[in-house]
Amino acid sequence: MPDIRTALRRSAPVLRWAICAAIVLFGLKYCFEAKDRIRADKHPDEWWSEVSPVLDGAYTARLVFTSRSTILLRLYRTGEPTVLAERTYKEAGVALRWSEDELVYDIADESFLGGGIQLPPTRLDKLLAALP
Repeated sequence: MPDIRTALRRSAPVLRWAICAAIVLFGLKYCFEAKDRIRADKHPDEWWSEVSPVLDGAYTARLVFTSRSTILLRLYRTGEPTVLAERTYKEAGVALRWSEDELVYDIADESFLGGGIQLPPTRLDKLLAALP
């Protein structure tokens, strides 16, 4: 019966290739999404806005379709040009739901981000929104 070190040594190249393939696939996905965001920025007349009805209109959400069913959502502080948070999601229901502590854009999303943006946005949201 082979010992554990031999088994790990044999599986290491396969693991390396799997990790490299995953990085390449995520990189390609990111590049396509970045291309869609850049294309959306070139057509500002296609965006629509919604000011938060809670918190005295402190936040503005801007949305645009980047493909037939994909929506790009950007959250701003009302009157300021800096993006606080950005999400891309599949159209599940375009209506946004505002509350005192969250903007919900997709109630069916059960991913890590959960289909909502915490208000005020977290540092991670601000960091991710600053990426190209």
